Amino acid sequence: MKMQLDTSNQGNLTASIFGAFDAESCSEHKASFENICNEAASKLVVVNMSQVDFLDASGIGALVFMFKRINAAGGQLVLLGAQQQPRDLLVMLRVDHIITMIDTLPNQNLSTETLPSIAA
Repeated sequence: MKMQLDTSNQGNLTASIFGAFDAESCSEHKASFENICNEAASKLVVVNMSQVDFLDASGIGALVFMFKRINAAGGQLVLLGAQQQPRDLLVMLRVDHIITMIDTLPNQNLSTETLPSIAA
């Protein structure tokens, strides 16, 4: 797995993930996940999963970990563009009932006010 971090002009963070989001990649990127959570106070964090081709329980655990930490800091985590196996697993485990999942970014500026918060 590779991960690319970008910050928008509004201060929102996008983490684009490429490849398998599994136990091995989670252990390699644990410090990055911690840093994302530490920077996320009152911010929107978008995890772009459009290039994730495999997701396992460790990847789900990392997402839930980030969701809890970001939510506790007053921010919001959104999953963007999950496809095929990763999307099927997220839906089967009902993660989509806790963490907002969107297929595409809205045309307007993305902020915590423009997205629904189901876990509020």
